[in-house]
Amino acid sequence: MRILIADDEKMICELLTEALQPLGHEVFSASDGLEALRVIEQISPGIVILDITMPGLDGYGVLDQIRRIGTVPRVFVLMLTGRSQLEELERSLRSGADDYLPKPFHLRELVARVQAAVRMRTLQEELQLRNQQLAEANEALAISLAKEERLNHKMALEMEVAARLQKGILSPARLDLDRVRAIACYQPSSQIGGDFYDLRALDSGKASIFLADAVGHGVSAAILAAMLKIAFEDSLASYFLPSKILAALNRSFQFCSEHGKYLTAFCGMLDCETGHMVYSLAGHVPPLTYRHASQSVEKLNPSGFCLGVFEDGLYEDNEIDLAPGDRLFAYTDGISDASLDDQNIFGAQFPELLQRCAELDNEDFLHDLEGKFRLFLANSDPVDDYTLLSLRYLAGAA
Repeated sequence: MRILIADDEKMICELLTEALQPLGHEVFSASDGLEALRVIEQISPGIVILDITMPGLDGYGVLDQIRRIGTVPRVFVLMLTGRSQLEELERSLRSGADDYLPKPFHLRELVARVQAAVRMRTLQEELQLRNQQLAEANEALAISLAKEERLNHKMALEMEVAARLQKGILSPARLDLDRVRAIACYQPSSQIGGDFYDLRALDSGKASIFLADAVGHGVSAAILAAMLKIAFEDSLASYFLPSKILAALNRSFQFCSEHGKYLTAFCGMLDCETGHMVYSLAGHVPPLTYRHASQSVEKLNPSGFCLGVFEDGLYEDNEIDLAPGDRLFAYTDGISDASLDDQNIFGAQFPELLQRCAELDNEDFLHDLEGKFRLFLANSDPVDDYTLLSLRYLAGAA
């Protein structure tokens, strides 16, 4: 097992190295937090023995970065500290540490805890391998079941797995960054669907807001949504302007038109400090903005064709400035175009709902809206997937 000892006390690093190497472990050391992160990136250790008090970046900062990496199985972190207060123990465990040991420690106890961590990591790796083998077995089973009369029943089981996997490709549904509070809500019409959203913090106080909808719903739409996840990650790494990101996605999905498929998308880049947002649309229903100062509702400017329709989508960047109290509301047409009589659509209620719910937080606003949607449908099930995304821009600190 690769073990990293991050401690600014050289004697502790040497002592632990001498104790752990004879047990067959590869032991590395770092004298400060930044060096520890560099070593972690280079060697991908299974266990990190992490001192809380270090120069540059302390143990909590290193732990936060480790947990952001999100490796599976995840790195086992044992925190060391000269502070023995209960508060320090609670903070370490709340921050994501797996174990905690105050200084001075008994070497035999630390070695025993490391060996226990090794066994835990080994079990995690075995479980990961078994899960991988199970996934491969399920895929082979799905192919064979396509030739059998029990296809529908077995496909239902596969759909349950696919639904869990699809939820896994979505970003966290909540974004809290500086003056920005955002939350997304995704509801497929069946077990899997074709909507996709991504909320993420970027460098320099910026945030990316992305919402997309693959035509139709069910398996084919879900496959497009999964492919969109990969394409969006690549585009976001290469471009910053929303128009450039959409243009890159459009090139990636040119195959769709041959199969009568396409996607719509909204992409925004928001400065969380100033409220300035650059955005672009690809055939997507334009989001709405509630203006707190005027208590009015504005519709964003549409621009560009759907993804995968034309080789040159002609996407344009538009700009808006959010003021304190404003709300940006984005959604897919699965909810805005919903209708029981093909005449009255639910989206016609959005402006009034935005004004009436202006002071509600994002959770209460979306809860209220979905309640109105259920009443609108007379308690029948939606026929299409839908996604809601509410973003509030708050006043700065006094």
